[in-house]
Amino acid sequence: MKIRTCLFLSGFVLAAACKNEQAVAPASVDGKFDCNVALVTTSYVYNVVTANCTSRGCHRAGGSDFSTADKLKSYISASRAVFTQRVTSAQATMPPSRFPALSQGTKDSIACWIEKGMPDK
Repeated sequence: MKIRTCLFLSGFVLAAACKNEQAVAPASVDGKFDCNVALVTTSYVYNVVTANCTSRGCHRAGGSDFSTADKLKSYISASRAVFTQRVTSAQATMPPSRFPALSQGTKDSIACWIEKGMPDK
């Protein structure tokens, strides 16, 4: 019985520690982020968006529909400046202040993914 309890608690701790918004920032070179060494995929970014943008009832339909990875990529392709300003910039307003903000590591990871052309792998 003790083993089951320990396994359950260990799993709970690991699950609590693995949050999308706590991504490690891409490696830096001379204090600047180096997107060339960051491995950020569509799957990772879409999971962040699902957890922070669509699961709260936002961005499911309309002009900024992020309900699929393809719709997210299409929106960013068409409105890159808007997405960057609202999500990854220093003045980012998304997610709204009533929700936890994305960590700087997550913002940097998303910015690198966009800069690399939104790769799937």
